[in-house]
Formats: sequence, C-alpha cells, structure tokens
Amino acid sequence: MLSCDSFAIPKWDSAFGQNILVKNSDRPLGEAQPLVWIPGASHKDGETLSCTHLTIPQARETYGVLGFKPYWIWGFEMGINQWGVVIGNEAQGSRDCGETQEGLLGMDMLRLGLERGKSAHEAMHVIIAMLEEYGQNANASQLFDRRYENSFLLMDSREIWLLETTGRRWAAKRVKKPLGISNCYAIREDAEKMAADLETYSREKGWTAPGESFDFAKACTKEALRQMQSVPRFRRLNKLLEEAPGGKPDFTYCKKICRDHFEGEILEPRFGAGCGTFVTICMHAGAWDRAQTAASLMVSCHEELGIVGRAAFSIPCCSAYMPIYWSEFIPEPIQTGGERYAESSLWWTMERLSMLVSIDYERFSGRVRETFDSLEEDFEREALENESIATGYLRTGEKEKAFKVLNSQMERHCARIMETAHRLSGEIVSAFGEETGIRGVRGEFLEEYSKRVGMPLLKEGPRE
Repeated sequence: MLSCDSFAIPKWDSAFGQNILVKNSDRPLGEAQPLVWIPGASHKDGETLSCTHLTIPQARETYGVLGFKPYWIWGFEMGINQWGVVIGNEAQGSRDCGETQEGLLGMDMLRLGLERGKSAHEAMHVIIAMLEEYGQNANASQLFDRRYENSFLLMDSREIWLLETTGRRWAAKRVKKPLGISNCYAIREDAEKMAADLETYSREKGWTAPGESFDFAKACTKEALRQMQSVPRFRRLNKLLEEAPGGKPDFTYCKKICRDHFEGEILEPRFGAGCGTFVTICMHAGAWDRAQTAASLMVSCHEELGIVGRAAFSIPCCSAYMPIYWSEFIPEPIQTGGERYAESSLWWTMERLSMLVSIDYERFSGRVRETFDSLEEDFEREALENESIATGYLRTGEKEKAFKVLNSQMERHCARIMETAHRLSGEIVSAFGEETGIRGVRGEFLEEYSKRVGMPLLKEGPRE
C-alpha cells in the first residue's frame, strides 16, 4: 500500500509558535473516511475491546477522541484526544517479515494511544506496549490483501516524537526541526530510544555490516516498489518544508503542501493530476489497486483554545479545508460515511466532486480550486473572529459559551462546503449536456468505480 504523507513542525519553527502536525491519509479507493467524535468512558474490570482483527483487554478509563476513521476499521488514520495529543501513522515495509499471526492494525494502535495516553510520550509507550504484545502486519484493506508495518508522529503542546517500527521492534526520536515522513523510514543513526535488542537483532540478521554503525532505516528497509514510489515524495515533502516563506510554515502553506503534485518538477503529472500517473503527496488513484488521498488534517496546539485544526475530505486539491476544534461536537454530515454513496455525507459529497473533476482535470480543476480558495478565505476570516470570542469566554470560565461559538461555526462551514460542492458538481454535469456515459482518459475507470459504490456522476441517482 503506497500511501500517506505526514509532517510535523516544532513550535520554534512554526508561524504560530505552536507545534503543528499534518497528515494526508491515503486509503484504498472508495473507502469513506468520516471524522468521528467518541467521548471518554469508564470500564469495568474484565471488559474486552474488539479492535479490527483482535479482541484485547479494555482499559479502566478511556479518553475522549476525535479522528478520521475508515468506515470498516476500529482505529483512526489520524486523530486527537481530550488532552491535546495528536497522532498520525504511515505504512512501512521492513525486512522483518516473521509475523505469523494477525496483529493489530497501525490504525488500531494509533487510536489505543489516543484513548490511553495523556501526553505524546505516554501515548507512544502505549503503542510500543501493544506492538510488543500483539504484533502488527494485519490486513488493512477490504479490496486486497495489504499488510504493512508503521511509523507514527505523535504530538502534544510540548513535544513531538517519531516512532518507527519493524516487526515487533521499534526506534524513536524527538522531532526538533520540520520533518516530513512518507512510506520510507526516517530514523537513521539518530534514534534516542529503541527496542533493547534491535541493533543486536539487525547485526545477527546481517542487515548491518561488521564495523558499520547502526542505521535504522538502512538496516530495516525492505527494497521494494514501495521505496521507488515513496522516497521521491519523502524528499519532495522535506524540500517544500525547507522552502516555507520566512522559514515558518502556517496553515496556508501546509495546505499547499498537502495539495502538491510535483508541480514544476520532472514528476509533475502529464495529463493533469486526476490521471493518477505518479504517486504524489496529493494522491489520485488511477486503478482499483491504487490508493488515493481520502482525508487531510492539520492541527496546532493553541495555548488557550487547545486543539485548533483544519480538515479536508476526499482529495485535498478538489476539496476545502474547514476549521475544526476540540469542542465535544462534530456535525452529523462530517461523521457520516459508509460503504455506499450517500448524499447526506460530507465525505461522499466531496468524493463525487473530485471524481467529476478527474473526468478532465485540466478543464475543471481551476474553477473548483478558485471557488474553494475563496471559501477558505471566508472561513479563515470568520475563524479568526470566533476563535477570539471563544478565547474570551474561556478566560472567564464560560466553556459552554465558547464551545457554542465554535460548534455553530463548524455547522455553518460544513453546510457551505456541501452546498458549494453540490453546485460545482452540477456545473460539471451540465457541461456535458445530454451525453450519457463517461468519456475521456479515465472514462472506463470512473464508470466502474461509480457502479461499485452506487455514486451518480453524470446523472442523479438514488439518494440516501
């Protein structure tokens, strides 16, 4: 699974003076990924927890969590908890392929870290404990057999950690400067912590030569097609971070990175990004066995508001980022999304628009991007005002009033995105007149996809 790109920016290198974590979540085609809120809870001794493939003992207390959740999976692709911990993961492939049983998905370990960790460091050790006890490498796709190991970026208001895993072993380091990660290991000789026997194991396996210093990425990387696709993205991501205006990225620049298709480079798609010719940071599937970006999240740790984020649904270049907050509420259309197309789902609404754009990306993407850029400017102006109001309420202890301001804004922004997306979809459909059937370089692919998920493209279908 060639998927996902993430990056973290320490507070001293960010425009906000706050830690930032960003992830593009790439998943199998047609896998809805709503953003769900799950409150904390107390549990009785002996209770169990059914994860995606395994049942494990439940904790006595679980914390409230907010995360992007593939509809059929228990865990999260990226998420936040009530203590301000933020985690995102990346698929990896190592030489350590000895796992013989179905373990935990990286997404399950990520959610477990959020439900059980009050800090990034504590959440990291929750994940390590789960990894060592249950293993990983479980099937993460409903369409194909797709197994992988994981890297995790973990952030709170004080620090950021990178945790990378190989089999049931691991290495970790603090992130002290802007760092992008992809589907290739990023820790080299700079691990601050690691499994007790990791280096010994590597040398016994012959992955590290006699007299050679231990390099985690070099020793553990499995040479495969994944590396050919991920290393260019890894380097592009870090190059873009280095080129941030003033050297301090803000959300606006983070959005640009998440929408990148190697523009201006030799790997820029030849017939528009929608053709999915190359694996880019903003990923477009060109076939059923390819992944595409299903959601995007960027989060900073505000001193008074707590978690302040921006979330986009489906492919970022064809979508709009809306402000989100930790306010114990998420509008229903944002939390809705399953196996089949549903007009009531924000995720499916944006997915339909992105597929319509991809019929002829060069023709339609400019109009969509211009419209959503204007919408995002409105959102940012309104967010600046309402965040100030909410902060004032929090300073006087009026939490409910602060949450009401932020929640009302999220409802309005969600409605505006859906309304705009439906209007833009209608404009693209109208551009084809009375033509039936989808034409163009992606015609056959889009016809098949639409039928499989019950998603109307050039005509209206049944509404759910």
